[in-house]
Amino acid sequence: AVGWFERAKHCTTLSIDEDDPDNTKRVLEESEEVFQSRALTALYEFIRGMTEKVLERRDELALVAACDDKIAMVKEESDRKITQLEDENKRLRGILKSMRNALDKALKE
Repeated sequence: AVGWFERAKHCTTLSIDEDDPDNTKRVLEESEEVFQSRALTALYEFIRGMTEKVLERRDELALVAACDDKIAMVKEESDRKITQLEDENKRLRGILKSMRNALDKALKE
């Protein structure tokens, strides 16, 4: 985009209509003031557009960050529940082992 501003030049229009004798060669050159106004308008629109893009991007990043936070919370909760289930599974295995041992002992007697 910066290159466009560096390469921008005055507008020159040349129109020749040889089929129509009433239409003569016409040359229009842009004045320095008009050229500067055009370039400044383009620069202003470019900067304003970039600001809007930055704001849009910032909103997108905020949304992504919120989603990442939510995903992290869900993963943390999931990991916590898995740990609780594993602990409960160990406890129940211990109870089952104790009951088998007690049953085996009772059957031997």
